[in-house]
Amino acid sequence: MSSRGATPGSFHRTGTQNSIHHQHLTLSLRTKRRPSVHREYYHKRLWKFLRLVRYAIRVCLIIRKYAIDSLREQKEELCDNTEILFDLSKFRRPVEETIGRNIRKILKSNPATRTEEDVRLAVVGLGQTISSFTEFPLQRQYALARIGVLEEFERGRVILREGHRAKNFYLIVDGVTDVYKLRESPTTHTVSSRLVAALKKGSSFGEVALINDQRRTATVSCHTDVTMLAIEQEDFIKIFMSHDTETEPDFITFLRQIPQFRGFPIDKIPHNNPNICQVVYYRAGTLMCKDSNEDEWIYIVRTGSCRVIKALTQVTPKLKTLKKPRIIYDNFGSQRVSEYSMKALGTFSKPKTPVAAARCYTEIEQIREKSVFGLVSVVFGQLKNALSVTLVSDGAECIRILKSFFIKMTPESLFDRLRREVRPYVTDEELQKKLQREVDWMAYKNLLVQKIYNRNAKNNLTTALNY
Repeated sequence: MSSRGATPGSFHRTGTQNSIHHQHLTLSLRTKRRPSVHREYYHKRLWKFLRLVRYAIRVCLIIRKYAIDSLREQKEELCDNTEILFDLSKFRRPVEETIGRNIRKILKSNPATRTEEDVRLAVVGLGQTISSFTEFPLQRQYALARIGVLEEFERGRVILREGHRAKNFYLIVDGVTDVYKLRESPTTHTVSSRLVAALKKGSSFGEVALINDQRRTATVSCHTDVTMLAIEQEDFIKIFMSHDTETEPDFITFLRQIPQFRGFPIDKIPHNNPNICQVVYYRAGTLMCKDSNEDEWIYIVRTGSCRVIKALTQVTPKLKTLKKPRIIYDNFGSQRVSEYSMKALGTFSKPKTPVAAARCYTEIEQIREKSVFGLVSVVFGQLKNALSVTLVSDGAECIRILKSFFIKMTPESLFDRLRREVRPYVTDEELQKKLQREVDWMAYKNLLVQKIYNRNAKNNLTTALNY
């Protein structure tokens, strides 16, 4: 047979060629048999996908444009998603607001040329950008906008110096100022300037020196470029310390309603003399009286409120910590003191290293409308160990009467009645004892809560280990 004579190699080559030819023929037949319907189907799918991509790009561009416009107009609102329970705008950098160009132009112009419409626009513009400006009564807001002049100072400029005569009152509209005071070294006796405060937008300075007719107590310089509303001394007196010389002022009528002034010759008060009687408005945070024993004025609160505060020496808890709670019995010998009592629990021990005594301030009382401050030193004179307190305004309009004039014009019968009605403040020693008791009580409460917490945590751990 012819197959016997064939070699294995020739047989393999022949079989390989036949198989390749067979595969090529099969592939060509499959390609020819594939219908054109599949090509058109995938072509339509591809065009749909491209259209969706194009629409998605358009939507993204529209959303991006809307977001940019909303940021520029600063009209972002709280997200409607109920899962977000806070305002996202609070975590963004705040934008510094300032008065517009029209308001600046009005305030830089001559006050004599300003119309009522200009004054109204200035009041609205200052009230929208400076929140502290709205603390003034509305009548004084219009007066400030009608008379005030906008002044601009460059960085590093000294606005006023310590020891100079007070001439202007300033309200900061933009910028930051530094307040310096001269300090003398106790060792070298050299005088140096020390930074004591920084005043920002909305702060004011210079009113205390104008009210008390004193020299400047500090130096103010510009930390940045500063824009301020300046009021001259004469205009400040007209706005904040005005008096009607023709008819009886309304504050004289108000004094007739004060119980402490019954029997006082109010008709003899020279209401047109600011050296004896004044009506002054103090902004919130203004120091009205630093030392009640040394101050020469009596303060009658007409509107608003004030705080009477006292500087004390800061103390630490003095109760000693006990290693083991003592068993204390009462007089009958039957009832034991609880292990959580102050004597059994103890508190912090005294510090080993001496700590410099620090100052703290406590509020003694808050005086409101028709309250009188300063009568203690008038009625009782310079008592031994008399408490010296400080008066700070919370935004109040007060009537000030000179103490020497009040003493001179007060009849003896009124003095006798005031000695029975006016109560002096407690001494410094009593206030220090009250402060010590308050500190001990707070320390005891903290230790008691910590002891109960540790006991409950230990019981919970023991219960968990038993299971």
